[in-house]
Amino acid sequence: RLELELERLRLDRANRAQQDSQHKQELELMEDVWRGEAQDLLTQIAQLQEENKALVDNLSPKSLTITQEEILRQEAGMSERERQVMKKLKEVVDKQRDELRAKDRELTLKNQDVEALQQQLNRLMKINHDLRHKVTVMDAQGRALIEQKAELEALLQTREQETGKLRAEAGKSRDKSPRQPAHNQEEKGKAEALSEEDFLDSEPVVVDVNDTSRPRFTLQELRDVLHERNELKAKVFVLQEELAYYKSEEAEEENAPFSPPSPALQQKPAAQPESSIRRLFSLFSRDKR
Repeated sequence: RLELELERLRLDRANRAQQDSQHKQELELMEDVWRGEAQDLLTQIAQLQEENKALVDNLSPKSLTITQEEILRQEAGMSERERQVMKKLKEVVDKQRDELRAKDRELTLKNQDVEALQQQLNRLMKINHDLRHKVTVMDAQGRALIEQKAELEALLQTREQETGKLRAEAGKSRDKSPRQPAHNQEEKGKAEALSEEDFLDSEPVVVDVNDTSRPRFTLQELRDVLHERNELKAKVFVLQEELAYYKSEEAEEENAPFSPPSPALQQKPAAQPESSIRRLFSLFSRDKR
């Protein structure tokens, strides 16, 4: 739209320049015509003066006096006519000059408008380029988050399978040695309380007790695996939250009406506030340390 307006203003300026040129040509033509008429009048005056002079030479002294008076009146009349013609010519010339000055001022204003529109168009093009770059960066970040989420989900599934095996192994070990010391019973009770909620959604894994190559883990290793599983879940939640944030921000930018950004918006955006999932993840990390 701005380009069409700019093109229209350019055509208007060209048309006005052409009209000004035509006015100048017409003015010059009128001046030439009026100069020619004035020259013709001067020539006629000279001829009439010569004729009057010849007539005066041929007349008597009495008639000479009358004739001279008539000649003076004729010369006065011709001079008045010539003055009127020159006055009209001057008025027309002054009027044309005023019109040309007005056209020049109007053309100057149009040129200023065209330059302002050109600057605004350049700014809008720059803003559009920046927004496209930002959308591209956000798309890349979104794809990276999706890939990282898929990797973490796969790793979480693997850890869940491992915890299922550990749960089965711990149950078999408890069944084989029911008379363990009191402190071992207390530690196992804590481990079971710690992992009870984590194993509610896990699928049972059948482990062959007679298999000598089955994995064997200590209680500390079981706790480490459960803790790592919780960390992976927290990471998945964080990635889901960040992905939803970027998608909502991108949707808002697409649906928002286009307008030049204010200086405050053109500054670097502040860092994203820490979410509750991030705080939960930091607590898990401190517990592990």
